[in-house]
Amino acid sequence: MRLTATDLVAESARLVPLIAHDRAGFGGGIATCGVLVLFCVWFGRPSRSLWQALSVSGLAGFGTAIGVLAPAYAGLAIYLAGLGMAIRTGKTARGADGRSGAPGA
Repeated sequence: MRLTATDLVAESARLVPLIAHDRAGFGGGIATCGVLVLFCVWFGRPSRSLWQALSVSGLAGFGTAIGVLAPAYAGLAIYLAGLGMAIRTGKTARGADGRSGAPGA
């Protein structure tokens, strides 16, 4: 958004405290979930239902994050594949005299 805190205060004096409260609540929720999973694994009796619950919660949490980041990972994979092909082509595209064929080479 490219807005500073001053820009937000100019819109509404309540906006910055609201955003700060929202971020603090979100961070607290994530920390609470992490501690809850730790205690479930540490003190819980190993059982099929425990592992199912942990698997479902992990898939839900990480699945949404990966879904958001998947286009960036796909772009990286395509870029690296293209770079690899370009390097391989550059190594094999030499003339009979061993020169690359590029001007001044």
